[in-house]
Amino acid sequence: MTESIAYDYLKAVLEEEFRETFLRFSNNGILYYELTNILELCNPLMEGLDEDDRFLRYEVIGTIAEYLTEE
Repeated sequence: MTESIAYDYLKAVLEEEFRETFLRFSNNGILYYELTNILELCNPLMEGLDEDDRFLRYEVIGTIAEYLTEE
């Protein structure tokens, strides 16, 4: 998965699964910064996997949830 596709995928997951947080990040002007941090954490998951893989989505959701609790 290329980095731009991975970024867009993470953005979509964040918006769908963590809507309130997505809106807060967006309204505060830190959405790009936070997504870049999440992308760095998710990079090992993204390599060689298909974005339609539901297990990838579960892993990404778990990684985002963990990231948000560390904030």
